[in-house]
Amino acid sequence: MSVKVKNFAVIQLPVKNLEASIKWYQELLGIPFTFPYTPGDNEAWLNVGGVGLGLVRSPEVPHLDFCNMNGQPQPILSLQVDEIQAVYAELKEKGIDVGEMVYKKGGGYSFTFRDPDGHLSNLWGGWPSAEEDLDK
Repeated sequence: MSVKVKNFAVIQLPVKNLEASIKWYQELLGIPFTFPYTPGDNEAWLNVGGVGLGLVRSPEVPHLDFCNMNGQPQPILSLQVDEIQAVYAELKEKGIDVGEMVYKKGGGYSFTFRDPDGHLSNLWGGWPSAEEDLDK
């Protein structure tokens, strides 16, 4: 038998202040719980399209990003959203640390952001239409 991975099941992020992180991910990004959280727990499980996003209380929180060969910071985590232009404007308006909106031909719009623990992540607007690609 050959092993064949089907999908991501869980991604875990270390966080210092679990309650603040829960609030941030739920209120700003609209990510619901996978199952109920009880205050005082050391982890909370959110559901991103069927994949578990575990926020795990940790005494040490490393920054989960790296630089590519050009020295540009790269996120480990990328999440897809609808209406990326509106999401970008809303997060900027709320004072969230967001990077520049970029368009990659064939790849669509995206931008980076940092969560309360400094983790660099990315929001992506989905695959571009043929018209969007022609315009760019």
